[in-house]
Amino acid sequence: MTKHVYSLLTVGGMLFGAYLFSACGDKKDPKMEEAGKVHLEAMEIEESLHQQIEGIDSLKIVLSEKKKTLTDAAAIASLDSTVAALDAVAGSFAAWEESVVEVPGLPHEHHDGEEHEHKPAPDLTPDQMLEVQKESKTNIEKIKADLAKAEEMVKKVL
Repeated sequence: MTKHVYSLLTVGGMLFGAYLFSACGDKKDPKMEEAGKVHLEAMEIEESLHQQIEGIDSLKIVLSEKKKTLTDAAAIASLDSTVAALDAVAGSFAAWEESVVEVPGLPHEHHDGEEHEHKPAPDLTPDQMLEVQKESKTNIEKIKADLAKAEEMVKKVL
């Protein structure tokens, strides 16, 4: 009798495992797919800004040299606010890169020669992951707009 119970439990366990396996198979959640799409869009924006962001330090050197030639207080203040705007953009970009959350199962590429560590994706529901990705994209779009404003400021002071 107990042997029969164990057999039934074993078979029942196998059936339950098979059910779980089939229920958790390769079905992709539409929200996760949308989150992946939004993530890739944000990463495209990041890629388009990457070189400009890397050039900020060189630009600040040029502005520093320009400042040495200025005597007008208003021009110096304008140049200082331009440098502050560039610093803010560079800081925001670095913080954004640190906060990027990968979408589980989404293949991605790295910049040439760029090494970085992947933080484990937080345990989020598909709805939460979509919201995280939308916020990330909004933030990188703001950084792009702030960079454009800072570049306009640079043009005015140079």
